[in-house]
Amino acid sequence: MGKSALLARFAHDLRRAAERPIIVNAVPSSLVALREPPQTENAVLLENYWKQVICGAINMELAQQIGFAWKDDQIALVETAEIAGFKNQSIAGSLLNRVISKINVGGIELSLGKKQTPNHEKLLQRVRSEAGKNRLVWLLLDDIDTKFQNTPVQQAFVSSFFSACRYLINNISGLGIRATVRTDVWSSLRGAEDLDKFDQYVTEISWTANQQKEILANRILGYVRRNEPQSKISRGWSTKGHGDALIAMVFTQKMRWGESQVASDRVLRILASGRPRWMAQLCRFASLEAVRADRDRIGIQEINSVMGEFGRRRLSDLYKEHGHQFADLKRLIESFGGGPRRYTTQELATRITNDYIKVVGAPGIPIVDGVPYRDSWQLAHFIYKCGFITGHNIGERSLDVPEFVSYESRPDLLEANTNLDDGMLWEIQPAYRKILRTI
Repeated sequence: MGKSALLARFAHDLRRAAERPIIVNAVPSSLVALREPPQTENAVLLENYWKQVICGAINMELAQQIGFAWKDDQIALVETAEIAGFKNQSIAGSLLNRVISKINVGGIELSLGKKQTPNHEKLLQRVRSEAGKNRLVWLLLDDIDTKFQNTPVQQAFVSSFFSACRYLINNISGLGIRATVRTDVWSSLRGAEDLDKFDQYVTEISWTANQQKEILANRILGYVRRNEPQSKISRGWSTKGHGDALIAMVFTQKMRWGESQVASDRVLRILASGRPRWMAQLCRFASLEAVRADRDRIGIQEINSVMGEFGRRRLSDLYKEHGHQFADLKRLIESFGGGPRRYTTQELATRITNDYIKVVGAPGIPIVDGVPYRDSWQLAHFIYKCGFITGHNIGERSLDVPEFVSYESRPDLLEANTNLDDGMLWEIQPAYRKILRTI
């Protein structure tokens, strides 16, 4: 959905800011490398762990910017007792004060560049003068939910990270944190203690139809400006005023969809499941097919021709993203091959039972998202959570009732026996249909 891209864009904007904030880019593995996390569900211990490694990562960045290196990376970690003393202070200044106090007692040996630096007094003067002890610090953490499984230990590990962030930003001045997490993981954490206080911090990434249309038009306009910078289009057109005309330069205005003719951007949006990156990739595949067929516009024929390759890549993404949650995901998904694209709830359970469970055998089915296998409803809920299927309000769409319903909006479906489907059918996402030969 563009989480990493938005985080990279935010970092780009920070680097251009006049305040020159300190930017710490991190991924979970880089923080875990500073100190092994405790194997516990104890939220207090885990929260203290996250506070320490967050401050350790900031310390490393401060050291790099000042120009000295630690002899031992473990020294960069700030102990829990020290973190408690940061309250209402600048985090950059607080961390540097800890460094200075430790150097003064001779407990840390530092090197400046590649040379040994025995004169700590001059080094300390440089720290005080050049470190910028009141500069803002931004920690940007991508994919905190990497390899997440919906187990109590993993829930405690990830949710305690957010609790640590909340403590740090509320008690330490000059610190900002942005982290990305998949929406299905966030939904799984809703029951964790303390996360009900986080709604004010959450920004849901969703792309409206108009935004996706503008993204598509912008990519076309960007291409024209790079290749024909002096043209009338480059100099005078904009996506706001000429979006439809830009799209019409590349795509046929209408494409056949079922029994109707609909706008090309709508077809692309549906096939890409509302994901801009998927839409861009589908357009690239279709453009190559149009060139091969010597056509001056991309039409539904070109799109249909590349849906097999496009679907293969989407399935590959699905297996990479969720395979660690269910080791037999590929075989479960392939069991839908050659079948219908749309199911009632009972038909969905029957399909999973007959074409997967009976073939594999219940004893051979691995753990499902951290929980031992139980029944077909559990597997149905999992592929709904992964985005392989979506709820479809066929014939019921209105201003108050969306046509498609995802796990993020209704995570309780296919799980609560009192309301398994809310009257909906279940539909395989369009991106996967051709590669699975669904009808």
